Amino acid sequence: MKFIHTADWHLGNSMHSIDRIEEVRACFKWLKMQIEEQKAEALIVSGDIFDTINPPVEARHEYYKFLASLLGTCCMNVIVIAGNHDSASFINAPKELLEALNIHVIGNIADTPVENCVFELKDSENNTCAVCAAIPFVREAELRKFAEDGENFADNSFKELYKQAYNAADSLRAGRNIPIIATGHLYAANLEGRLAEVPCGEKTDDGTKTIDLVGNLGAVNVSVFPPGFDYVALGHIHYPTRVAKNDRIRYSGSPFLLGFDEVNIRRNLLLVDVQRGCTPQVTQLEVPSFFDFMRIEGTVEEIKTAMASLCLRNFERNTYIEIAYDVETGKNIHDALAELDINPPLHIVSWKPRFRSGRHYDSTLESFGVSDVTELSEEDVFKTLILSRTGLDPESVEAKQCLDEYLPLFKEIANEAEQ
Repeated sequence: MKFIHTADWHLGNSMHSIDRIEEVRACFKWLKMQIEEQKAEALIVSGDIFDTINPPVEARHEYYKFLASLLGTCCMNVIVIAGNHDSASFINAPKELLEALNIHVIGNIADTPVENCVFELKDSENNTCAVCAAIPFVREAELRKFAEDGENFADNSFKELYKQAYNAADSLRAGRNIPIIATGHLYAANLEGRLAEVPCGEKTDDGTKTIDLVGNLGAVNVSVFPPGFDYVALGHIHYPTRVAKNDRIRYSGSPFLLGFDEVNIRRNLLLVDVQRGCTPQVTQLEVPSFFDFMRIEGTVEEIKTAMASLCLRNFERNTYIEIAYDVETGKNIHDALAELDINPPLHIVSWKPRFRSGRHYDSTLESFGVSDVTELSEEDVFKTLILSRTGLDPESVEAKQCLDEYLPLFKEIANEAEQ
């Protein structure tokens, strides 16, 4: 069976107020073309469909319009699971209607037996060609029905969950020579590439920050996935990577750039050809760049020189820039760049003050100049205030866990207030 594995669309993500709807439309048009050209029989989207639990109307519209556009194509099966950014109830709302169109959505497992997350996938002649165990993002409270709290709680609970999922899928397979595909939205240990050997929440060699753990659960071990799964389609990590060098267990990454720290990461989808008991054949399909994003960093003078060079080039499409500047006494980045003729299609959309201590979040706001504070996002200020109240070291594991607990709540409240 041949299918496309993707994840982490984060529809509705504006990234410094950039209107990304045209980018989303272009990407979905390209994705549909890949499905048709590669003759993919299924599309699996492994969570974080939307960026917030209450996504903008435009994002919802593009999501449903894209799903509808697949009707009548070779893609006979669509599997969508909720991620930690999604509202499970929102994802589940049109469940019965979408299932009539062979689009399976799984929002949560709180009140859903595991066997209800398992279903057959059909080919164009209505023959069963695979079985899918579609496991969404699972919250800590939901995991307690699979294992007791205690040492290795995450591994033990996920192992029991996926064991039950595999048993249900194998029972549905009923001895037929077809593969079993599983999904998940979680943080797995022992990744390759950008996050290899880097503790979650720490910095990589290029100075960028890894993705934080979901809640207080640790990164789960590859052993939680039964060896009987022929492929496990994961979401939550924004670049493609294998888990523990296992060809069967992979993250697809996101087709969209979701932060300026990701400007050097290729955007990919995974084309997977899987047969029962065989190593899956996986091809990375590089997503074209529909917008251009750049991150320029350094001292005020270095950034001024770099921007002056950019102003001499001819850009054919919108190019969005983040300026990450060293805070220097007596030097103002805005005054320095005001001397340059910076016009569309160049757009400076983000300013990130950097301090020689290397700490992005001081314990208070006292070390920030007035102009620096105005460049901080609402999220930056919230993080700073939380760390100030708790007194935690910004680089500590405890600080990462604290921010991961409260930041989603802040985003939810801020989004409701904006709506």
